[in-house]
Amino acid sequence: MENIKVLKGFKTILAGMPDMSVIQIPEPETIAVSALDIPYIRPKLLVKQKDPVKTGTPLFSDKRNKNIRYVSPGTGIVQQIIFGERRRLKEIVIVLSKNRDKKDDFIQFEPISSDSIDTIPRLKIIKQLQEGGLWQSFRQFPSKDTADENHEPPMIIVSLNSNDPFSPHPGVVLENETEFFEFGIKVLKQFSKRIIVTSRQGNLKKLNKIKNFVTHTVPDFYPAWDPGVVLYHLKKSRNENHSWCISAEHLVLVAKFLLTGRYPVKRVVTVTRSNDKKPHIITRQGAPVKNLVGSMDNNSLITTGRFNGRLVDPKSHMGFFENTLTIINDNQKEELFGFIQPGFSKPTVSRTFLSCLTKGPKHLDCNIHGEERACINCGYCTNICPNDLAPNFVMKALLSDDIEDALSYGLLDCCGCGLCSYACPSKIELTKLLSHGMDAHYKDKE
Repeated sequence: MENIKVLKGFKTILAGMPDMSVIQIPEPETIAVSALDIPYIRPKLLVKQKDPVKTGTPLFSDKRNKNIRYVSPGTGIVQQIIFGERRRLKEIVIVLSKNRDKKDDFIQFEPISSDSIDTIPRLKIIKQLQEGGLWQSFRQFPSKDTADENHEPPMIIVSLNSNDPFSPHPGVVLENETEFFEFGIKVLKQFSKRIIVTSRQGNLKKLNKIKNFVTHTVPDFYPAWDPGVVLYHLKKSRNENHSWCISAEHLVLVAKFLLTGRYPVKRVVTVTRSNDKKPHIITRQGAPVKNLVGSMDNNSLITTGRFNGRLVDPKSHMGFFENTLTIINDNQKEELFGFIQPGFSKPTVSRTFLSCLTKGPKHLDCNIHGEERACINCGYCTNICPNDLAPNFVMKALLSDDIEDALSYGLLDCCGCGLCSYACPSKIELTKLLSHGMDAHYKDKE
């Protein structure tokens, strides 16, 4: 087991860490398949309103590769197809069957036995995963778009931890799933000869048998476990920039689907807020956000991550890749002479406040404490970037439309963790600018 030394990141302890208890909430009345958390997709609808669907029925595909399907995580009727600006598909809402005693009516695929996985053609596995709605679990660097099935990745990175510091603990997600996880590793070996399994050092004791599969450990501070950070510290050639990654949760789903021939619908979700510890929640994929968060203040925001998540409408549903909801207090009060107050409870990157001397958990809110100003080259974004980038230089290159210069500064190594925006005293949305620059470059190459 190798230790990856990541020196930079967010090391402050935050309040609201979910505990290790687990509850299962009742089946929701509606579920949905969202297109908002799927990067670069150009969806093509395969169903209409009021159509009956089974669990595993394709709802939409990707126009770039029509073999890749996104399927229903429940049996019922299509209630609503919601579009956003410019007719962009937001989500397809399904009313579940009212007969709660009746089990899901599945679209059945041919199961694959654990003993025969080594002899099954690679293309057959790919086709089954694409038609079954799980191929998008594999992401390809540097853009983290859906993996190209015609490409053999130099390595596949399996992260036991999700994108947020408060995402579900792998000890809970993988409990009693050792058999499926082991089979998932066998599946990955059909695609690449090098499989990297990473875990936070503090989680090893609670992983039980799963820790036998861990090849690399990373520090406990965010975002050391992000696959983009792991790749940056492991790669030794340009070819490795096109490696793949997959979360441990999705790897288990892939294994369950191939072994049973049925689309797995259960997910583990965490809901966190600063002053309240919450258990892990077992629910169905695409569950309504309002069922998960319960009551909340009017001045609060819901995101899928503290630093890099999207803003969530309480009336919407969870996406395919989302397993964390963070409720953040939207405190926009102006603070008189806030810059000279001691700030015992304020998290600080620049050590401006006395909170840098205390070890207790810190509370985050949505107050940016100022307005956007010009970049002052303070270097805080560089000091916190886990991939050793200088986001301020990349930003200036992008703003001057010099994409070659931005690439030379390491634009494609950006993992999108959001820490540069968090640390910037000039309140510049560096992560957003870098993300848009990477997206523009990637779409130009398509």
